[in-house]
Amino acid sequence: MSKTLEKALSLLDYFTEEKPYWRLDEISKHSGIPKATAFRLLRGFAEMGYLQRMTFQQDGLVVDGESYGLGLKFLEMGERVAARFEIRRVALPFMKKLQETFNEAVQLVIRDQHEGVYIEKVESTRPVRLYTKVGRHAPLYAGACTRTLLSFLPDEMVQEVLKAPLTIYASQTPKSKEEVLTLIEQTRKEGFAYSDSELEEGTVSIAVPIYDRFGAVPYSISIAGFSTSLPRDKVHHIVGALWEAAAGISKEIGCSQPYPYGEKIETKQ
Repeated sequence: MSKTLEKALSLLDYFTEEKPYWRLDEISKHSGIPKATAFRLLRGFAEMGYLQRMTFQQDGLVVDGESYGLGLKFLEMGERVAARFEIRRVALPFMKKLQETFNEAVQLVIRDQHEGVYIEKVESTRPVRLYTKVGRHAPLYAGACTRTLLSFLPDEMVQEVLKAPLTIYASQTPKSKEEVLTLIEQTRKEGFAYSDSELEEGTVSIAVPIYDRFGAVPYSISIAGFSTSLPRDKVHHIVGALWEAAAGISKEIGCSQPYPYGEKIETKQ
């Protein structure tokens, strides 16, 4: 880590429950950082929303100078982190049921900027298993799980993601922006994505969207295996169960609208 970044981040550690507000002179003295440097760092954090500037008054007079406290950006980030862990707890029972039904791997993916991150997985009991593991990153344009996340982004965000060159990972990785856009349109229409040999040769995935309380799609859930066990003509035997699981998860994380696929599946109260 660079010394400048380390120095800047060290200032944030001073904001505790016991002392949530600090004046510039106080934090400079306690941290040993020169006042001018501390001022520049604190103002920078404030401009980005990580800190907020405030004054304390008594009888209309300022009594404590300008102080800093943690900003709303940390609240937003805390909610994102909490949601990331909560979705795993909520989704796991649905994932286990899918695995028991089909004996294929079941995966949960979250969008992180221009990538998807695998955050939960229930393994198949078959002797040969998929390589994918929790923590793996993958591009949004390749693979059913991640392309499902891309498919339900606003069009301008899709275009932003597709500005970068496409990397070819396997024989069926989409090779052009136009090909990805065609697949996105198909996913939006059909309510699922199917991939075969896009990220790893011979591996197949069928994925559907999970909706949050805002109607966005921050997560996807998939059943994954190999071309021999999950051919394209077997999708209709599986996708209904995936929709039902995704509808149940969506409801539990606050989505109040009927799930839009599978004849608008309604989950039990």
